[in-house]
Amino acid sequence: MSLRNWILLGAVLVVPVQAQPALARDEVAAVKATVKAYYSSYAQRDTLAYRAVLTEDYALLEHGTMLDAAGDIALLGPPDSSYRRTDACDFRSVKVQGDVAYAVYFLKSEIKDRAGVRQKDWLESMILRRVGKAWRVALLHSTRIMPPGE
Repeated sequence: MSLRNWILLGAVLVVPVQAQPALARDEVAAVKATVKAYYSSYAQRDTLAYRAVLTEDYALLEHGTMLDAAGDIALLGPPDSSYRRTDACDFRSVKVQGDVAYAVYFLKSEIKDRAGVRQKDWLESMILRRVGKAWRVALLHSTRIMPPGE
């Protein structure tokens, strides 16, 4: 085999290996962006945008209850000019396996409304599925982290 053929064979073998980590990083970034879009649309009480990031069979497991998309959206309530919510995710793990992704993160929220300002923290895990070319939230399991004494 000529040197040229060896170089071509090497390029064919190396390029996919080098491209995979970049694709994996892109997928992880896309999953994180969907998680953030989930909270952003929730904070804005934008039911259309919120519904758009959910799968048809979405489930929320929180505080010992299980809600589907309709039940979760019903809890959003109407837009309120006094309501402001800022969310920050501290991702601990994001794994993509084909058309399914798993994210584990801490969520820190600051909520401002007519009642005042509150800080809340959760440990959450989310399962996402690729629907077409977009990631959608299929399941959120949320555990509130209670401050001592509450």
